[in-house]
Amino acid sequence: MSRHGQYITEKVTYPSHGETVAGVLFRPKDITNPPGVVITGPYSFMKEQAPYQYGTRLADEGYAALIFDPRTVGESTGQPRRLENPKMKNEDMVAGLDYLVSRGDIDQSRLFLVGICQGGPQSLDVASYDDRVVGVASVTGYYRDHETDVYMICAGCVSVEPGADISSLKMPTPEQGEALYQARLERAREAKKLYETTGEVIYQPLVDPKAADPTTGSLAGLPGPVVWSWYGPWTLKGFENRYAVMSDLDHFGYSTVSGVSRLQKPALIIHGDNCMNAAAAKRHFDSIPTQNKKLIWNNDVSHFQHYDQPDCIDQNVGDIANWFEQI
Repeated sequence: MSRHGQYITEKVTYPSHGETVAGVLFRPKDITNPPGVVITGPYSFMKEQAPYQYGTRLADEGYAALIFDPRTVGESTGQPRRLENPKMKNEDMVAGLDYLVSRGDIDQSRLFLVGICQGGPQSLDVASYDDRVVGVASVTGYYRDHETDVYMICAGCVSVEPGADISSLKMPTPEQGEALYQARLERAREAKKLYETTGEVIYQPLVDPKAADPTTGSLAGLPGPVVWSWYGPWTLKGFENRYAVMSDLDHFGYSTVSGVSRLQKPALIIHGDNCMNAAAAKRHFDSIPTQNKKLIWNNDVSHFQHYDQPDCIDQNVGDIANWFEQI
């Protein structure tokens, strides 16, 4: 990066399916009609987390970068609060593209998507069907297939110190993971039935520093010290540590497999052995039919370092900007 902080920060709102999405637009200074990019974050994200880090840096690279709180989260409207629904987040991403187009001061022919963790493969999915998107990048993706969902649940059962090498975790058996997965779905079905009958929303902690029992699981959505090492400090900075239990039906009912397998746009995937389920990242990359794709494999950093470690993000944004410039 040759310059830093050369952007204007605007707090913005835009409509999405009857609700109001709150966002921040980082618009580069002294650039007329810049390209635009919508940035989507990890599971349960709010805009002040990883998207903020990528947004400011992409603005320094000359992009009008939009970050947002998904509906039901943070400053955005929507009920019930803290509903984790990936399809809704995809809709909010598309609505973000609508907003960039509506401004009239952003190049409509140069619109991109960038996603971190869960937001990565979801950005690939949206790029597969929104013709306005000309390029997309996924960083340390949570690639949504059944194996990775079970992997995520099993990782919450591992009691290790924060910063551990994810590729070396000794996970519960696949059978234990599948049983915990089915238990999560049953718990969500019961919560959804209660909501539909009475309007009551059952909440549980989103994160918990204690590892889940491999047989009985955990009440938290993302238990365990590995996840807590990043999410935990955010609970002291306005991060709402709860989620609607019925969300698991929406969350686990979504997959990125079919969308990514139809993707014809130029796609960049940044991942590594120390990121979540490296095998799934390679499967998704291999399934992208276009030849205009690139895989950057970095084993020197771990999954959560891609979220907000400055040197790691600087390198990622440099790679993303270089990739987009070639499109």
